[in-house]
Amino acid sequence: MLCEFPYSPCAAFRYYVTMRTIASASGEQETVAVRRSESADAQGIDSLISPSTQAVFGRVNAIHLLEKANLAVTLANESNHVLAHASFYDHPVGDLVDQAHWESYLKKHFSTQKCTPLNTLFLHLFVAQLNFATACVKEIMRAVFNAIAELEYICLVTPHIGDLEPALSETFEPLQCLTDSNPPCLARICHRYVHCPRLHVRQARVEDHDDMMCISEEQGNLPTVVDQPYFLAQLIKDQSEKNHIAVCEVDGVIVGFISLSADVDLKELHNSFDFSEVNDLYKVQHMGHNEPASPAGARDESEKPGQVQTFASQQQEEPRLDEAGEISKKPKVFRFEFLVIRKDYEMRSVDFIPYVIKCFPDLDFCTITVPTLLPEIPLLQSLLRVPPRATSLLLQELYVFHPIGFMPLEVRAALAEDQPAISDLVKGLTLNTSLLQDLDHYYEARRALNGTPLQAFVAQVNSQIVGILVIRDEQNSCIHHLDFILNCAVPVRPRRQIIYPLEELGINAPCKQITEEQAPFALSLLSRKLSMEPKVTVNARVVVVGASDTALSFLEVLCFCPHLRFNNLTLISAHGFRGDYNHEDTAFLSTSHAYSSRDVAQLPLHSCVSVVTGKMVGINRKSKHVLVSGSRKVPYDYLVLCTGLQYQMPCPTGVDLSQPVTNSQLPSQSVHGRYTGPIPSNLFTLNDLHDCAAARRWLCANFVELEDDAVVYGSSMDVYTTVQALLGLGVRGSRIHLVLPPAEPGASCFSDPAVEQAVLAAVEQAGVKVHCNCLLAQMNDGEHPDPLSRVSFTTEAEPLRLHCGVFINLSNRRVDYDAFRSISGSFLVFDGRLVINSAFCTSDSAIYGAGPLTKFSCSYRSEEWSHASFSSREVGRELAAILLPLFDPTLASSDEPAPEADRLVPQYKEAVVRGGKLPGGYHYLHISRPCATSGTAPPVKYLQDRGLITGRAETGNYFCLHLDCNELVETLTCCSLKPLAVSNYLSLYGKHQQLLGQLLSRYHRGLIHDLYSFFSQSWCLAIYHDRFSDLQLELQQLSATCLKDRTGDMDDVLPDAALRATLRSSAVNYLTFNRNLLPMFASVEPPQHK
Repeated sequence: MLCEFPYSPCAAFRYYVTMRTIASASGEQETVAVRRSESADAQGIDSLISPSTQAVFGRVNAIHLLEKANLAVTLANESNHVLAHASFYDHPVGDLVDQAHWESYLKKHFSTQKCTPLNTLFLHLFVAQLNFATACVKEIMRAVFNAIAELEYICLVTPHIGDLEPALSETFEPLQCLTDSNPPCLARICHRYVHCPRLHVRQARVEDHDDMMCISEEQGNLPTVVDQPYFLAQLIKDQSEKNHIAVCEVDGVIVGFISLSADVDLKELHNSFDFSEVNDLYKVQHMGHNEPASPAGARDESEKPGQVQTFASQQQEEPRLDEAGEISKKPKVFRFEFLVIRKDYEMRSVDFIPYVIKCFPDLDFCTITVPTLLPEIPLLQSLLRVPPRATSLLLQELYVFHPIGFMPLEVRAALAEDQPAISDLVKGLTLNTSLLQDLDHYYEARRALNGTPLQAFVAQVNSQIVGILVIRDEQNSCIHHLDFILNCAVPVRPRRQIIYPLEELGINAPCKQITEEQAPFALSLLSRKLSMEPKVTVNARVVVVGASDTALSFLEVLCFCPHLRFNNLTLISAHGFRGDYNHEDTAFLSTSHAYSSRDVAQLPLHSCVSVVTGKMVGINRKSKHVLVSGSRKVPYDYLVLCTGLQYQMPCPTGVDLSQPVTNSQLPSQSVHGRYTGPIPSNLFTLNDLHDCAAARRWLCANFVELEDDAVVYGSSMDVYTTVQALLGLGVRGSRIHLVLPPAEPGASCFSDPAVEQAVLAAVEQAGVKVHCNCLLAQMNDGEHPDPLSRVSFTTEAEPLRLHCGVFINLSNRRVDYDAFRSISGSFLVFDGRLVINSAFCTSDSAIYGAGPLTKFSCSYRSEEWSHASFSSREVGRELAAILLPLFDPTLASSDEPAPEADRLVPQYKEAVVRGGKLPGGYHYLHISRPCATSGTAPPVKYLQDRGLITGRAETGNYFCLHLDCNELVETLTCCSLKPLAVSNYLSLYGKHQQLLGQLLSRYHRGLIHDLYSFFSQSWCLAIYHDRFSDLQLELQQLSATCLKDRTGDMDDVLPDAALRATLRSSAVNYLTFNRNLLPMFASVEPPQHK
């Protein structure tokens, strides 16, 4: 299993910083910003390293620091030149102490009692331009403390005892030594309060009113009630034990305020949000008749921070009376009414928490509700999000916190004496026995029974164990984790795999771990580098209708955004995601090779996307919700319609066949009518794998062993793959009737006449009866259609009457009627398809459309082009690119396109792919460039003699390849009796023929007799590698640079020789770096010198 990890580490950090002006000691000024360091900064960092730097930090590898540091930040000017850099780790410099045990070492030798792994970082490198060093280190410290709310201390602890630069000496004060003998290290510390002190929070006073109003006027998203005259003044005046209002100050200047209230509508919260993961929000007290109620401030002693419960939906239950007395049920919740803080201080909004807890010492939970479209402020990242109920239409997000959640947490290695507490902690888990067995093995030998190393850690609060983690040193693992762990992890994208000709490669093939097929899984990554990388949480409710290729591609892009976390992605689909189906189930329909069941399993869709099973039957644009079958309502902020096209139940024309009638005599309305009668139990309309699996089960149980006939009705390639599926199930060809409706003039479901002829010959040879130009006229001669036993068709001659035991419908492909009714009923523009513009927008700014469901507005004057003309996967990615600026603060929203640009239909470039298994056992694959869907577009013109063909379709070794006028692969058609290496052949699209081993010249010289064998040679496997496009780009850049550096006085031979050597070196590096996947190439590593 191979995965790729594309990640831009600077994105989220940049979101929280702004440009500032600093001054050097001489008075020179620079406008700078602190951002996460990038690999491109390495050269600038190296140039700033001086001997005095190495005297303190030792020899430094800048690239290593950038890749491994918990936090690496760069101070850059407006030209993005590096002025300063600092790298921070979670342990001291060098090998002074074990990285996992620095805490005890420092507390033994220095006064660092308050330093913990959660609030301390260590400086491993600081470099700066000499004249700006002091200003740079202060600006970096301010930015780092501001960006990491938990951080209190930054230590400089290094075994290299050298003279500190003045800037560091001024910023870091010496640590107080506790031992008589000075430890062999330099130890200094920098405190938060010096550079970025906590906000001072106090109770609001009447005289604060004007300052508070100024701040509220700066905010554009507050409730209108806040701006009403005297509202804040009255709120301040009416403060009580149940209502508080507080302000936060910086140097005596008010920068924000909050309002708190103990008046909480718990019933509404319970109706809208799922509190199954939160303790009951009521405090239940038993009181005897003569027993006074306990004071409100007395907390329940049984409520311990580490208590583990199996939470039931008990919040709706009424408490029962016991015989001793009555039950008092008191809410133990208060809420934020609103929070207002200036943008520059949002990162420090968590400073309100200690004050908030003190305001209500008797209450246990605090709730905060925010609109889903409001960007999440840093305060909310420290709280627990309560998921909304499936039935909730409230466009609000709910967060809660308990004071226990802000108590100090300690993580340490598990000890034998922890066993009873751990057993009590996990007793309610289904896999507790397995976990405790691993723990016993850890205590005994630090290894599992098979010798695999084990580690175990516990988390403590107030000396009580509240968490357990067991990790195993193995590559193949079955992980059982709490879902919130994925919030900290970054999903890793699966990589395209090379299909190797193992028999030809022999001992030169990659290892079995690469070539053997493994069970598919989705992978997420945690690393030290990502531990300080904040994620931007997106609470906007994005609802996608339809599990089409376009929809899956769109969701894939959102789920793989490394610095974004979408809380409310919802997919509405009749059958959910594509499940794990048998190969026989997939054989009924042709495929675009975009998303197989295996591909879907390798994506983090199941952990990121909620699925609502059902069909869309209505859209309420005013209330912004989708009505789903079963009367369910799904609220949305943004709605994406990607339902695609589906085969519809055919509607019999109902003509009287006792009278002579032909297709040309039928009224048009009878041909295009909609069927509303009962659907026969033996009639199957196949639109997805779920339909195919259901049809196959029925056929195996009720048809295959009988003698009835099967009728397959339709005109697409799917009718031929369905016929082959029936033959594969053991149905004789003489029992199958292939009924083809009238086709459009010149239309064919096969792009290559040779393939079409071979398939028709195979159909005939199998004994399948083919009937052309037929329209369904009657079912069961007009009587009740269930079960269906007779069907009649009109033709251009005599009517066709057939007996059938099963009817498989693959006709009448168009927009689903429920989708059409939902779209038109909500007054979105619909003209045979959902009308959109070039940016996927419908007539509603909150509703987008994509895929074959849509068409471009008539104003584009391009009826022959639509999303159906292009790769659905590429269309989905482009849709995500349009919507991402709405959610990602690191992306600037694209400006409105120029009027003339908005009138152009977007042209996508990726290949359109179709494939399947056809009668005769032919494996078919067709790859082509996008083309118009009607005959009004100019025909594709290939360069003369650019059609390269080997083999014959009839013999099952047909391979046809076309080049465009630039000698790039434009069309590829395969028809083979052997399974196809589809992934490899997809890589050939768009490649130049010279890159493919001088393909054109070799073909015309008669050196290529079989393109299948030609493209399975070892040299071609490097082209199938998923990183080959990166090599191409690198070689192009090197060529452009070398050609640009040429001078007219130099001999042309020397630059050409130098260029060839440079390109050869780059190619060798590519093969060396990817040797695990390409071991068939000779090793070109330099010799080792002893």
